Amino acid sequence: MKGWKSHLHASVIPWLLENDNPSVKYLTLKEIHEKPKTHPKVLTASKNIMITSAIPKILAKQTPGGYWEKAEDFYIRTKYRRTGNVDS
Repeated sequence: MKGWKSHLHASVIPWLLENDNPSVKYLTLKEIHEKPKTHPKVLTASKNIMITSAIPKILAKQTPGGYWEKAEDFYIRTKYRRTGNVDS
């Protein structure tokens, strides 16, 4: 039985390796090209995830203590708070 890679069109590989989405580039290098974590291109993509992706923007919203709102309100207001508009 052929693996999932046999269904992948080679024409999408350059798009997956573009620099504008380092998370996708990292996974493409690791999963499709089967590069080890220590490969220079994988290391660069990994570093860029924390520099140019949405991740640093999200983490910048955290307080210096590592929580999102008030630490004393964690169990009262934020632990089980949903993020969508779901009617109760």
